[in-house]
Amino acid sequence: MDASKLINVFDDIEEYRSINQLVGSSYLKIGSVPDSSKAILISRLQKDQNRPILVICPSADSARELTQSLERYLSESNKAFHFPEAEILPFERLSIEAGTVHERLVALGSIYSATSNPPIIITSIMGLLQKTLDPEIYKHYAQVLDTGEKISYESMFLNWNNLGYSVDATVERMGSAAKRGGIIDIFSTAHEMPCRIDMWGDVIDKICTFDLLTQRSLDTHTPLKIYPAKEILPQLSNNQLINELISHLDFSQMDQLEIDRVHEELANLMAGIHTEHAAMYSGFFLQHTLLDHLPENTLIITNEFSEITELATQIETRLIQLRKLKESRSELPFNFPSVLCSWDDAKAHLKRFSSQISLSRYLYPDRETDSVNFPLSPAPSYYGAIEKMASDIKMGSLGKVVLSTRHAERLREILSENDIGISESESITGNVSYYNPILTDSTHSAGYVVEDLEKNQKILTLLTDTELFGTKKQFVSKPKRHSSKFRSTSIEELIHGEYVVHADHGIGKFIGTVIRSEESPKEYLVLEYAEKDRLYIPMEQLSRITPYSGGTDTPPNPTRLGTQEWTRTLARAKESTKKLAFDLLELYAQRESVKGFSHETDSTWQYEMEDAFPFIETPDQLTAIQDVKYDMQQPRPMDRLICGDVGYGKTEIALRAIFKSILSRKQAAILVPTTVLASQHHQTLSDRLAPFPVSVELLSRFKSPKEQQEILLKLKNGTIDVIVGTHRLVQKDIEFKNLGIVIIDEEHRFGVNHKEQLKSLREEVDVLTLSATPIPRTLHMALAGIRDISTIQTPPEERLPVRTFLAEKSNDLIKEAIQREIDRGGQVFYLHNRVQSIQFVASQIRLMLPHVKIAVAHGQMPENDLSTVMDEFAEGEADVLVCTTIIESGLDIPNVNTLIVENADKFGLAQLYQLRGRIGRRAQRSYAYLMVEHGKTLTNTAQKRLETILAANELGAGFKIAMKDLEIRGAGNLLGADQSGHVHAIGFEMYSKLLAEAIEELRSQNNETASVKHSRSEAIIDLELTASIPEAFIEDMPTRMRMYQKLANVRDKKDITNLQDEIAERFGRKLPDEMHNLIFSTRVKYLAEIANVQSIHQKHNEIQIRMNEEIAGARYALATCLGANVHVGNQFITIRTDKDTDPWGKKLIETLENLYSFQEKLYSLNEEITNFQNPKTLKSD
Repeated sequence: MDASKLINVFDDIEEYRSINQLVGSSYLKIGSVPDSSKAILISRLQKDQNRPILVICPSADSARELTQSLERYLSESNKAFHFPEAEILPFERLSIEAGTVHERLVALGSIYSATSNPPIIITSIMGLLQKTLDPEIYKHYAQVLDTGEKISYESMFLNWNNLGYSVDATVERMGSAAKRGGIIDIFSTAHEMPCRIDMWGDVIDKICTFDLLTQRSLDTHTPLKIYPAKEILPQLSNNQLINELISHLDFSQMDQLEIDRVHEELANLMAGIHTEHAAMYSGFFLQHTLLDHLPENTLIITNEFSEITELATQIETRLIQLRKLKESRSELPFNFPSVLCSWDDAKAHLKRFSSQISLSRYLYPDRETDSVNFPLSPAPSYYGAIEKMASDIKMGSLGKVVLSTRHAERLREILSENDIGISESESITGNVSYYNPILTDSTHSAGYVVEDLEKNQKILTLLTDTELFGTKKQFVSKPKRHSSKFRSTSIEELIHGEYVVHADHGIGKFIGTVIRSEESPKEYLVLEYAEKDRLYIPMEQLSRITPYSGGTDTPPNPTRLGTQEWTRTLARAKESTKKLAFDLLELYAQRESVKGFSHETDSTWQYEMEDAFPFIETPDQLTAIQDVKYDMQQPRPMDRLICGDVGYGKTEIALRAIFKSILSRKQAAILVPTTVLASQHHQTLSDRLAPFPVSVELLSRFKSPKEQQEILLKLKNGTIDVIVGTHRLVQKDIEFKNLGIVIIDEEHRFGVNHKEQLKSLREEVDVLTLSATPIPRTLHMALAGIRDISTIQTPPEERLPVRTFLAEKSNDLIKEAIQREIDRGGQVFYLHNRVQSIQFVASQIRLMLPHVKIAVAHGQMPENDLSTVMDEFAEGEADVLVCTTIIESGLDIPNVNTLIVENADKFGLAQLYQLRGRIGRRAQRSYAYLMVEHGKTLTNTAQKRLETILAANELGAGFKIAMKDLEIRGAGNLLGADQSGHVHAIGFEMYSKLLAEAIEELRSQNNETASVKHSRSEAIIDLELTASIPEAFIEDMPTRMRMYQKLANVRDKKDITNLQDEIAERFGRKLPDEMHNLIFSTRVKYLAEIANVQSIHQKHNEIQIRMNEEIAGARYALATCLGANVHVGNQFITIRTDKDTDPWGKKLIETLENLYSFQEKLYSLNEEITNFQNPKTLKSD
């Protein structure tokens, strides 16, 4: 049943009818509304009132959770919008995350877009108090475009620029626009998808949405609304008011350097120059709040008004304290405008709305006027006692029962055993049986009960997994991430000075493009090699080039052209990959031949343990779990690698595999590189397996000799089911009674001797290896079939993006950030990467926050002390951990949700990305503060790195750059140190290609009877055509290169058609002749390659086709097949044409198609002959 139908339960509730009638006539207070039921009540009010609703919540978390809850009950046409608070500290030079700004603007835009379905907007008290855009901007500058409308390009783009849109080569994010000929793309804050405008002259011919990742057009979309893309819009601001505010600033206590800085930053902002510190000056540009945008008939709902008031007071008190502190230290001029309006002003503004409701989870006294206690209460909890629930259902004491569960099939079975069936009804009104529960297809976090107070009976009970099984799955409202896999780094992303690898000529530096030849102009990629030699690569040969990734920070040495240097380097690498391929295939063959233990299929206990997982599994995670279980049930030892970032769910996969082994009466071992990780895994396993009769033990050198001996004895006699330990577990005195599976966490961090011992384990028991470093897709594909690898690329959906701020180091900021995290019960990582001064930094924080417990951890501490500190911090015995990069990998402390990094400009991009990954592990909002020294001028590289990490998300360039670096690390870990030299010498992409070829070659040799088809090699096409992408057609060089690369990498006939359609969609339907010629040449090249052609050369009235292999005895049969005007030699095929009269292009295509068809028939014939000569290869009946 659709959850939106649940709101009909209020049809028969007298209290609801009374409320619905009183809305607008007085200020209503509604009590006894549990948090879990607030969303259904608000949804029903929205349906009946049909007016905009603003819901004010106490905190950012409560506002976000309510937004998600509302989405379950609202239909497609009704929407809830979250108006988030910009979670920055006042008077600090912090940048606001672009996603937050866009979310605020989307919510504002919904007010102006509303027609028949007014929006519900949810915000926190901080979000309400934060100032925003002037409503007049929406009234006078917002645009609505429709087909048939005539526009002026110049005035339209000027208006878009004033509204905060950036003009880019390609639209990849909200707030961006692009123009390519008669095609205009824009991602407006008024729409969920980016839109493409197809112009016919200066008239809009068509508007449609398009996919951000593929850039392909989707559905027709009209009209197109253009709303502001930024909150600070200098060109549309009131300059007179801004100058007035500036004139009131009192700089009397500040030094000249700070005064000049404030003036310069304000002047830059007013001139429209982007600055990371814009948020600090918001008070100059923004004078309105969300309330100014709402129409008078808006229904205002306050969610727990007493908490809202208390928080508003705290916010104002803290603001005053911060202002005074800054002023006293001469860091802020007097009279500096705040970005927040006062709570008194907000309350006065709220009084202008006649329709107001206050919701509370608490009961109001009966004597209070204008108050109603609603007949709602929390649902009863069963915590697995389903028989008790079945009894209650049979007695009819729960009313109509609706079940919201992720375990519907299991619940059906249990209820069926108790003679209770599931109702297929889509309604909860009318004559619905009390004795047959209804399943809803939406996931709710907690249940509730609706009662009829007059009859003293329950009308409806919603039960969720929280009440049914005591497990609470995180709810995900809708997919936040693109379902497609992430795009790999490509040639188009190269910038001037980057290294590339040419398959034939080696490593060179990309220094740009150039157009050569006046007669037949062609665009070339320019590569610079050793001794400043240059190579010009035709764009159609881009498939011969890959970006260089060497896995180290040391740049490669450019190859010397005209020497054997690259040939020798390539030969050494080929020899190495052949050896690696041989070793891998031999290990694979050994593993296939060894008899292993076949684990049992999943049992009821397995299902129950897995159901207790409190999060929703990602698709990648589920696939990996299925892979592992399949391997474990096979009669050979498993050897699987699970790759995925920390927090992506690898431990859960391992835990399920361990429990599966235990249920098959086997023992399990977890091997980890450090005692800190061992303690963490031991705690996780103990907690999750506590409801089951499973013995979990920890073995490390911190155990006394006596304790160790007791553990070893228990392992030997089988009384320990799971053992967690460091390398102590692979020593010779360790004996298991019946070992079934070994989990190895971060194997690359073990020594050589330990790795050899682990290698021998793989021949006997199931082995599951976990790695927090991803591996590149190319390596994964090269190893497909000989190394079992599962990759987890998608982070859990319930994880919110980490709010990342770039800021100058400030004691106030540090103090406020730590205090804010502690106030909500969390912990903080404070990263200071110098051991010599780390204790001093810790003492400084103690002085700032005397009530806060500080712990210190770094890699030079004795291991026993370090383990104790980390264990105590994980247990919550300290609030702040002042540490070095020791936290970079492996740690999982979900309660740490704030990270402060000193001297962030000194860290690499991948390192910053992994450090930030230590927080944001759960559904709570997390904050990362990347701090640089006050007033420090950053290098261009450091500035770019920090800007990239700020923008890093799964579809952004920052993510791809960080992932590329991480993947190369992962590849090094998997391949081993002895291969790293070759990877550095030829680049990772080329290494992966050689490895794939070596594996394929060895496989072919092993399968001697197989008839092998020729492999595709790149054909050289030289036709007398001007074939290129004119700069006037695609002006942006990286985009042009991307299209050249796509054409060069065509591997299928459909690819050419799709590419032609994409070019027309993205750049205009009228293709220039040069573009048509390039597409034709691409078709010729594709056909040539599948037909085993080495080259095609056209000169005057002849087209000469050179084959990769001699035609030999098939010449005459082939000549008959190819027809007239085609001469077939031993290795050459010549087509004679009259260029001026004959359609030679058509003849060339026909010849190549016939040539391919002839070879296919010949191949089939050879295969039949082979099978006839080797009857043992035929399947027996």
